[in-house]
Amino acid sequence: MASSLSKEQQAYMLAHEDDSLVIDIIVCCSVCGFASIIFLFLRLYSQRLVSGKLHLTQSDILLIIAWACIPDSFISCFASSTRYGGGRHILFVSDLRMVQILNIADEHTYAYAMAFVKLSILRLYGGIFASRQFNYCLWVVAAIMIAWAISCGFTAVFQCRPISHTWDPRVEEDFCINYGISLLVSGVINIATDFTILAIPIPMILGLQISRQKKWLLIFTFAMGGSACIISIIRLAFTIKVGSTTDESWDDIPAGLLSIVELMFGFLAASIPTYRPLYRRIVHGSVTPSPIPNTPPHRLDNGLGKEAINKAGRSCESDSGLIGDLSTEHLSEDNFLGTRMTDQIELV
Repeated sequence: MASSLSKEQQAYMLAHEDDSLVIDIIVCCSVCGFASIIFLFLRLYSQRLVSGKLHLTQSDILLIIAWACIPDSFISCFASSTRYGGGRHILFVSDLRMVQILNIADEHTYAYAMAFVKLSILRLYGGIFASRQFNYCLWVVAAIMIAWAISCGFTAVFQCRPISHTWDPRVEEDFCINYGISLLVSGVINIATDFTILAIPIPMILGLQISRQKKWLLIFTFAMGGSACIISIIRLAFTIKVGSTTDESWDDIPAGLLSIVELMFGFLAASIPTYRPLYRRIVHGSVTPSPIPNTPPHRLDNGLGKEAINKAGRSCESDSGLIGDLSTEHLSEDNFLGTRMTDQIELV
């Protein structure tokens, strides 16, 4: 790789021999990895407060699978690359082959972890809103996310032919795709799904027969995922350099760091709607919401019928502890606008 550097580039790197992003990588991996564990733990603990025992929902399992990808991405891949020169200029990389292999593995685990985080959020939505049309939309977005993750992993491995040229430039290449363009397209799709997941529950929330203040509180809660959207956009700007630089062990690091931060905010977005019981325990000292006296029942089942309502109630068992006290302990036959609700919605 050093042979492809111009004399000016080599002179610049020699003059900046002490430049290092190793500390930044280690700190970012440690902080974001620990924060992701905390977000997941608080989610599980909050749901345990509702049922008195740990009951994993499908959304929980998907998020746990996403978390299982993180040690590979944070430790085995990204952070471990610093041992071979990752985070320094390419001229000082001791083992370029290992750095490249770890980068490919990192791109794999990032794509799969992000996909499982978003699938967890979609399943969380599916446990709250019973509208058939809404759930069709969720399935479409889920299919896009699965295809996106598979394509990202496939492209990372098969970007060159033969494959070994990806990590060993001495192997003569037959064909290589423009990997920078591939990452750019992947980033745009990732951002598009971010905003789709952010916006998709808003029409359902606006249709609820609750006060405007509570509607906006619900929207704000789900909109916390917007923080991940912002990180995705910033990351896309740095992704443009990836695949088009001769100093990849240095220039690719900002995009990698932002990928880790994006995953951390994804865990927060997937978990914060489930924190309501924990909030009540801390602020009010009790998980049980205060009773609302003389509250007339709300009934607008949107033509679903009693059988559909009962089915919605049974499926809601897997998503207890959500914002708005969406638990079967307080479930009534209220199912307005195709939304699984309870007879007590306490948000403030």
